[in-house]
Amino acid sequence: MYSKETLESYATFSNILKILKRDPRFNEYCSQSRVAAGTSIPLSKERNACYLLESGYVKYNFSGEDGLRNYYIVYPGKFITLPIVEEYIPNTGELVFLNESVYWTIDFEFLRKMLFNEDPRNYIMLHFSVETRYKLYVLATMRNITAEERVLFTLIRLANFGMHVSANRVDLPNFITYNMVAELAGTSKSFATLTLKNLRDKGILDSSKRPWVIEDMAFLQEALNISDIPSF
Repeated sequence: MYSKETLESYATFSNILKILKRDPRFNEYCSQSRVAAGTSIPLSKERNACYLLESGYVKYNFSGEDGLRNYYIVYPGKFITLPIVEEYIPNTGELVFLNESVYWTIDFEFLRKMLFNEDPRNYIMLHFSVETRYKLYVLATMRNITAEERVLFTLIRLANFGMHVSANRVDLPNFITYNMVAELAGTSKSFATLTLKNLRDKGILDSSKRPWVIEDMAFLQEALNISDIPSF
């Protein structure tokens, strides 16, 4: 059994790059890119590289076998994609950068070789697997709550990427819009707007200017009554 602190401390962005740079051919197999907000990258099963996010936020869209759209948001310092099993590449999807971002493209085989040599305990892979487990929990939760609850749950998820100015008050990221909340919650824009208006009327949300502010985080958490909400 591994401690959470051990996995997190080893799988930091700086340590991952440090490991990769131990090979003198690092620049041959790894490249850095800066992209504008709204940039999208399609992912196919034939890809031979994975992505590591240095700065910015990315929405990873993909469809399940039932045709429903799924997403999760990746924040700085994390792998956007990382195949765990060599013979299995996750289904096709799309990356959408929510703000100006910097990311690294890393060749699969180069990464596999470096992790095999430099991370024999598989801390980095294990950490990614743990995060993926929580993301699957979030997706399962979204499929089993009402449309109104999905809007509330979406705000809580987005709050994890905001600034917690006090124990109960959170400034949300500047890239949030009504359209985005509706898309992430899987509702119509009109329904999301009405739900957010109800929160404004109760003094729970201030969306009159950017950044949007959750004034009463405890209300959202109590309204959902969902335990162990992960931070992604």
